[in-house]
Parts: sequence; C-alpha cells; structure tokens
Amino acid sequence: MTITTDMRNDIIEQLKACEFRALCDKYFGNDFLWTIRGSSELSGTYTDIDDFFDNIIARLNALLLPGWKMHILDTFVDGDTMIVEMKGEVTAKSGNDYNNEYCWIFKFGDGVLKSITAYYDSLLVNKTLAENE
Repeated sequence: MTITTDMRNDIIEQLKACEFRALCDKYFGNDFLWTIRGSSELSGTYTDIDDFFDNIIARLNALLLPGWKMHILDTFVDGDTMIVEMKGEVTAKSGNDYNNEYCWIFKFGDGVLKSITAYYDSLLVNKTLAENE
C-alpha cells in the first residue's frame, strides 16, 4: 500500500492534535502492534489497543497538564513506510517541562496500518514518571 499525500496530511494533523486513539482507530486493522523502543518504564511491545491506551497514554496524560501539543519537525514517506520526527510541548503536573522528542515509524500493508515503532527520550519519561506519580 502506498501512503497517499492525503493520508500523510491526515496522520500529521492527528499527531499535531495528539489524537493518538483516533489515529489508531482510523488506520489500524484488526491487529495492533505498537513498539516503544528504549529502556523507559513504558518501553515494550503492545498488541492490545485498549491495554496500550489504558496503561501508556492514560498514564502519561495523568501526569501532564492539559494542552499537549506535538510539533512536526520532519516526515519521510517511501511506499508503505512513513517516518515522523516530532517534538512535544507540555508541562507536567510537577511544573517541569515534558518536551520529549520522538521518531515514529509507521508501517502499512494490506490497506491498513500494521505497526508503529516509537523512539523517544527514555530518561525524560522515567524522570517525569518519578516526579509525578
């Protein structure tokens, strides 16, 4: 499956708005695979969408003040692969900035999103978890 310009733009808009669940609901097929690389407490491979959002995204959102923004720094599309480099902007409940940097790799196939592999600053995640939980 080739990623179209419309798909790319739609994904970028959902990322900028931090609409991660809507993005997954729209593009993932029956199988869900989201891998967080690194050595943070949240790193691992997730195959259940509800488990991922209940235990990862909800956990992060509980530590952050409203207004999480994602700034798109760069994108790359080649056939069925899209790579997005982003920088988040939000304040944690502790008052410290949680401005993590991300690189997400989207893999499509058979007309649906097959997987997302996410890279980020694991130390910042662990520090934010420790300061706010």
